[in-house]
Amino acid sequence: MCESTVYDTKGTKLMDDVIHMKIYGERIEMVDILNQGMTVEGKIVELDLEKHSIFIEVDEKGLIQ
Repeated sequence: MCESTVYDTKGTKLMDDVIHMKIYGERIEMVDILNQGMTVEGKIVELDLEKHSIFIEVDEKGLIQ
């Protein structure tokens, strides 16, 4: 499977089993395998494909949904 876990740069888990991400500038929309969505303001700073991990530097607005 190709799901990833998304963390902020402090190591806090934001979302499990992410299968789709869309990036609109600093707005990042994520969807998991159950079609649950989350949107954050920030920027992707690291992808670790071997460990299925994505790290996002969340700005002061942080979590939107």
